[in-house]
Amino acid sequence: MPTLAKQGRSGAAMARSNGHRSRGRNTGLSNSRLPRSANIKLALLAISVFVVIGTLFYAHSLVEQLRDREYHVVQLFSDAVKYYNNSQQTPDDSLYRMITRYAMSSEVPIILTDNHDAPNVKHFRETNWNVPYDSTLDSAHQMRVLREQMREMDRAYPRIAIYYHDPASNKDIITNYIHYGNSLVLGKIESLPYIQLLLGAVVVIIGYLSFSYLKRSEQSNIWVGMAKETAHQLGTPLSSLLGWAEMLRLSARDPIEVDKIASEIDRDIERLNRIATRFSKIGSIPDLKVQNVVEVAADVMNYFKGRMPQLRKNILLTLDHDGGTYFVRMNRELFEWVLENLIKNAYEAIEGSEGSIAVYIHGSPRGEGVIIDVTDTGKGILLRKKNDVFRPGYSTKKRGWGLGLSLARRIIQEYHHGRLFVKESTPGKGTTFRIRMNQNRDLQD
Repeated sequence: MPTLAKQGRSGAAMARSNGHRSRGRNTGLSNSRLPRSANIKLALLAISVFVVIGTLFYAHSLVEQLRDREYHVVQLFSDAVKYYNNSQQTPDDSLYRMITRYAMSSEVPIILTDNHDAPNVKHFRETNWNVPYDSTLDSAHQMRVLREQMREMDRAYPRIAIYYHDPASNKDIITNYIHYGNSLVLGKIESLPYIQLLLGAVVVIIGYLSFSYLKRSEQSNIWVGMAKETAHQLGTPLSSLLGWAEMLRLSARDPIEVDKIASEIDRDIERLNRIATRFSKIGSIPDLKVQNVVEVAADVMNYFKGRMPQLRKNILLTLDHDGGTYFVRMNRELFEWVLENLIKNAYEAIEGSEGSIAVYIHGSPRGEGVIIDVTDTGKGILLRKKNDVFRPGYSTKKRGWGLGLSLARRIIQEYHHGRLFVKESTPGKGTTFRIRMNQNRDLQD
């Protein structure tokens, strides 16, 4: 028994050493580049700024086009007034009225004043277009309102002078002035960039706060999931150790049985050391070596077969393959973790006291890789939940899976460049998880 304690202490020391090395490598990686969340925030900010700037330029272009259009309308009206005033014969009222109606339909506010730049209140409808008229005001008040509007128009655009050419003196005499401003539509479009800036700022703030909330929520789920996964990983060897301790007390007088139990306790202690090593490797770059997939799967299955009775379920575990020998570059400890997670997930999916879990290893149809199928006779997964089971923190049970499948997919896809997905599932009948990995052809038979 002292020998076992010594092995446990040395294994724990190795786990701590591996953990320090892994943390050292991970720290080096994290210092060399920005975190992914920071990159996403910067990308979100850059996209928002690009969208706001783009819309501002587009709105400015629309404003300039409308301003040019309205200027041409006013210019056309001023030409019509010049034609009317300079006509030597009786002017054509129909042409003047047609241009006036066109100016009115453009919704451009226009005030026509006399040669002293005084507005006409008595003939308001004939000299003011698209200008609000308040019939409750007297002439003096109406005059003040018109002059105030003229000052507002002159701040935006210079007034246009209408000249009459006097043949006797051969001089140009001012007969009228035209004051004009922006139409209601143009005024609204001019204010659009400021509204867009405000809305853009609101969108950026909401996006940033939403992303931060989702990030905090994801981190919270990861911590909760990590705690559950740690308890889940430790559950099997601890339950076994409790069972072996009870059997050890019952077999205290049988040296052969005690030696057998001690060997099993040794395996569970080594199992705890492996679990510590696995968690220390999360986030670091794993060391990949060529391994026989069938042998790795057999070791995992053999460990579980001796411990299923302690788990109070009559579960039949089977391992089968198509006779081929498949070598894959993998980190054995992490890959075993994936298989254990899938087997434990299958075990917990079986709600009754009996069921079966089958692992089948075979080559892919095109021969470019190896496929590992883990099939159970559990309660199955709904079609709409097939992707949710890999989301961190997702769980349908009060204990256990919150992070296991998410970690398993990350280990397979990011570290081993393979795939892990739900191949098929039928509610009430069972589920098949499939792992696809590339082979090492140099060692193929």
